[in-house]
Amino acid sequence: MNKGKTQQYLRYCPGGYFNLVSSGRGGCVYLGNRGITELAAVAAAQDVVIWDLRKKERIRVLSGGEKFNYDVTCVASNNSGSLVAVGYTNGCIKLFDTASGESEVTFSGHKNDVTSMCFDEEGMKLVSGSKDTTIIVWDIVAESGLYKLHGHKGSVTAVKFMRTERNIVVSSAKDTYIKFWDMTTQHCFKTLTGHVTEIWDIALLEEDTLLVTGGSDAELRVWKLEFAQTEDGENKAFVQKEIKKIKTEEAPDGEENNPEENDDDNSILSIKRIGSILRSGEGRLQNMSYDKSGRVLALHGTDNMLELFIICTQEEIKKRLAKKAKKEKKRTGEEIDPESIKVTVQEQFKRVKPIKASGKIKSLSVVDTKGMLKDVAKILMVLANNQMEVVKIDSATIGSDAEIAITIDNLGHKSHVRTLAFSHDNTAILTASSEGLKLWNRDSFACVRSIPCGNALSCIFAPGDRHVLIGTKSGVIQIFDIGSGEMTEEIQAHNGEIWSLNLTPDQRSVVSGSGDKTVKFWDFELIESEKHERKILSILHKRSLELDEGVTCVCLTPDSRLIAVALLDSTVKVFFMDSLKFFLSLYGHKLPVVCMDISSDSTVLATGSADRNMKIWGLDFGDCHKSIFAHDDTVTGLKFLPYTHQVFTCGKDGVLKHWDTDIFERIVTLKGHLGEVWTMAVCPNGKHVVSSGKDRAMRIWDKTSEIVVLSDERETEREEEAENEVGESAPVPGEQNKETSLPSKRNAETEKGAENLMEEINLYFETVESKTLQLPPLMLAYGAESPIGFMGGSISRIKPAQLEETLLVLPLDYVEKLLKILLNLLKEKIDVEVVTRCLLFLLEIHHGPILANPSFQPIVNELGPLLDKEVSRVRDITGTNLAGLRYIAARQKEKEDIELFADATLRVREKNKKKKRKEKALQRAILSV
Repeated sequence: MNKGKTQQYLRYCPGGYFNLVSSGRGGCVYLGNRGITELAAVAAAQDVVIWDLRKKERIRVLSGGEKFNYDVTCVASNNSGSLVAVGYTNGCIKLFDTASGESEVTFSGHKNDVTSMCFDEEGMKLVSGSKDTTIIVWDIVAESGLYKLHGHKGSVTAVKFMRTERNIVVSSAKDTYIKFWDMTTQHCFKTLTGHVTEIWDIALLEEDTLLVTGGSDAELRVWKLEFAQTEDGENKAFVQKEIKKIKTEEAPDGEENNPEENDDDNSILSIKRIGSILRSGEGRLQNMSYDKSGRVLALHGTDNMLELFIICTQEEIKKRLAKKAKKEKKRTGEEIDPESIKVTVQEQFKRVKPIKASGKIKSLSVVDTKGMLKDVAKILMVLANNQMEVVKIDSATIGSDAEIAITIDNLGHKSHVRTLAFSHDNTAILTASSEGLKLWNRDSFACVRSIPCGNALSCIFAPGDRHVLIGTKSGVIQIFDIGSGEMTEEIQAHNGEIWSLNLTPDQRSVVSGSGDKTVKFWDFELIESEKHERKILSILHKRSLELDEGVTCVCLTPDSRLIAVALLDSTVKVFFMDSLKFFLSLYGHKLPVVCMDISSDSTVLATGSADRNMKIWGLDFGDCHKSIFAHDDTVTGLKFLPYTHQVFTCGKDGVLKHWDTDIFERIVTLKGHLGEVWTMAVCPNGKHVVSSGKDRAMRIWDKTSEIVVLSDERETEREEEAENEVGESAPVPGEQNKETSLPSKRNAETEKGAENLMEEINLYFETVESKTLQLPPLMLAYGAESPIGFMGGSISRIKPAQLEETLLVLPLDYVEKLLKILLNLLKEKIDVEVVTRCLLFLLEIHHGPILANPSFQPIVNELGPLLDKEVSRVRDITGTNLAGLRYIAARQKEKEDIELFADATLRVREKNKKKKRKEKALQRAILSV
C-alpha cells in the first residue's frame, strides 16, 4: 500500500452485551410488585438491569452512557421503587427513573468508590458513604449536595437514615466505630466503640430501637437505643451524666465500669448492649438486609449460606417465654412465672434454618409482600457464579422454613468464557467455558442452546454450522450436534491442553495444537453410530507434527501453503502445509506468543505476546516489519479483518485496539470491559467483533459508517486525558479541620462552567456599556430578550450539583461583577431561588475580602433588604400553592372514596336485582309445570 495515499477507516462502536446476569460487586435492590410483575434492580458491570423476576426477563437497562465506563459499586432505591440511585467506582452517583430508564441528575462529590447509600423515609434526601472515609447528604429535590461529613478514619461500610422524626444518620466504617450524626447541626454527637474488628454492615430494627452490627468475627452484636423523650431531655441527660460521675468516683479501687454501658458525652441517646448472636456462616459478614417492617433479617458471609432471622413481636415473645417456663418446670419441678424470666436476644430473634445457595452469595435484598392468605418475605440473592435466586418464607409464623422459589441460571455462563467463535453465516456466536457451551443469536443476544461440555480452551464451527468442536484442558476434542443439543462424539486427541483449533482453508480438515508438543491434522468423516441410528460427524487422525516445545497457538495461511506454530520458547515456527517441512523461524519476542493471525492475502503475520508487544512479520522472507508496544499487559487476542491489513487486538489491560499494519498506527481504542479481556473473534464479513473478559460480559462492537480521522482521534484522546487530570478543589478558608465541607468536587465540567460564566459576564457588561439596541448573536441564540434575562438563563443552566464548585473557581474581580448582576436579577424578580443560593454562597466564601474591600459595601447594603423582601414573596407564593394543592388532593381523595362507595352500592343493587330475576323465573317455571 502507498503510504502517501489517504486511507479511510470506519469506526467500530459498542453494540450491546450479553451473558451477564449480574455482577456481585454492585449489589441489588427490590423495587416491589407492579401488577403481575416483580421487579428488582441488579448491578451488571457498568450498568444496572431491571429484571422481572417472575418472567425471568430484562425489562430495562439503566446505563450511564458509552463514555461512562465505571463499575457499579452500590445500588439503592426509594420506598416506592420509582427512583434508583447508582454509585460508581469514580465516586459519582446517578439517579435513574425506573419507569423511563433516564438519568438527568449526577452527583459528583466522592473521590473513591461509593460503598453504601440510603434514601430517607420521604425519598427527599440521599446519604452516601465512600472509601474516601466521607459521608455526603444530597438533596434530591434541589439536585445538589447539602454537606460532606468527616469523622471516620476508614472506609465507610454502611449508612442509614433513622426512620423516626429525628433527623439522624447512622454510619459504620472499617475504623471499628459507629457514628450517629445530627443532620440539623451537621456533627457527630455519639460514637459507639464496642467493636474490636472492622464493621461491615448495620441494621436498624423495631422502629430504630434496636441496632444490629456485624464485623469480621462470627458475632452479631445487638444494641438497645433509647432517646430522652422529655422536653428538658438535655437537662435530664446532664443530670444522669453527673450521677454517673459520682458513682464512678465512689467505685472501689480495682472495679472498672463497662465502657459500653457508660455514657459520658452528655447525649440524649443512650446505647446499651443487650446481647449477641453467633452466625453459622463462614468468613466475615458481607451484607445484612431487612424489609421495611423489620420482620425479617437476612445476612450472609463469604460462603454460600443464607442466614435468616424472624424478629418476634411482643405476643410471640410471651409465648416463647411461656414454653421456656414449662421446660424449666419439667426440669426443676418448680412453678416459674413467665414474666419473671428476663427477655434475651434469643427470644427476640428466631433463627430460621439456613438456606444453601448454588454459589457464593455476593449481595441480597429483602422485601415483605402482603399476600391473599399470608405475608411472604422474599430474599433476592446475587451469586458469584452469574446467577440469581429468590428465597421466600412465610413471615407471619415464626416456625416456617424458607425455600428457594425462583432461580435465574440459564441466561449466562456460570464460569468465565475463555473461547468463542462466529458462525460462517455471521448470525450465531459460540461461547464455551469450563462447565458448558452456549449458542447465541447475534442480533437479539438470545441464548439459543445450552449444552454441558468439558473445560473448554478452544472452539470452532464445523462446515455447515450444524456442529461445533471443543478443545478441552484434558486434551479431548468434543463434537456437538447443535440441532439435538447433545455431544455426538468425544475423542482423546492429545495428552495436554488443546490451545488451538483451526479449520483448513478447504474446510475439509481440522488442525489442533496442544501443550503436549504436537500439532495434529484431522479429516471430517461421517461414521455409523449404533447409539444414534444414523451417521454422525466425526474426525479421523491423518498426520502429526512433532515439535520441541509446547504449542500455544496455530495459524494457517488462507492459500493453504503455510502453517505457523507458536511455541513456549517464545518463537514462531513456519512449516509448509503439504510436506510439513520447516520454512521459517520467527524470533524476537521475550515471552511466549499467546495469539496470532494471518491476513487474507497470506502475506502478513501478526503475533501478540505476553511481553505486551505486537510484531508484524512478512511471510515471504520472515522479516519483522515492525514491533509495536500494543497493550499495557499481556496481548490475549489478535484477529485480522477479512480482506484488509487491519487487525484487532485485546489484552489484559481491559481494552480492544484497532490497528493498521501497513502504516503501523493505532486507529481507535475501544473501552468497555471492566478488567481483563481474554479472547475475541471477528465476524467473517468483518462487520462485527465480539470480545469476552473478566467482567463476564460478552461485548459486541459493530462497524458503523462514521469515518475515523487519525489526527482528530489523537486530539480527542489528548483532551480526554487532560480532563481526567483535573485537580482537586482548593481548600475553602475556614473549613479546614471541620466535620463538614462542600459536598461537590472539582471536575472538567465545573471548570468549563466557570469559564463559560466568566465569558458571559464579560459579554453582559460589554453589551450594557455599549448601550446598543441590538443584542449580540450569542444572546439571541439562547432566546434572550435582554442582557439581564440572558444572565438569568446562564446561571440557571449551571447544574445545581455543580453550582458551588463553579462559583468557587471565580476570581474576586468576577465575584464583584457577579454580585452586581445578581442584584439586578433580584430587582427583576428573575430566578429568585437560584440567585439567593448564589448570593449566600458567595457571601459566605468571600466574607473576609468583601468586608475589607469598600467597593462591595454599596452592593451589600442594597442586597440586604431586597433579598429579605424577595425571599418572603417567594415563600408566600410557595405556601399558597402548597395549600391549594393539598386542598385539591383532599377533594380528589374524597371524590374517589365517594365513587368507590357508589360503585360498591351499585354492584350490590345489581346483584340483588339478578337474584330476584332468577327467583321470579324459577317461580314461573314451577307454575307453568
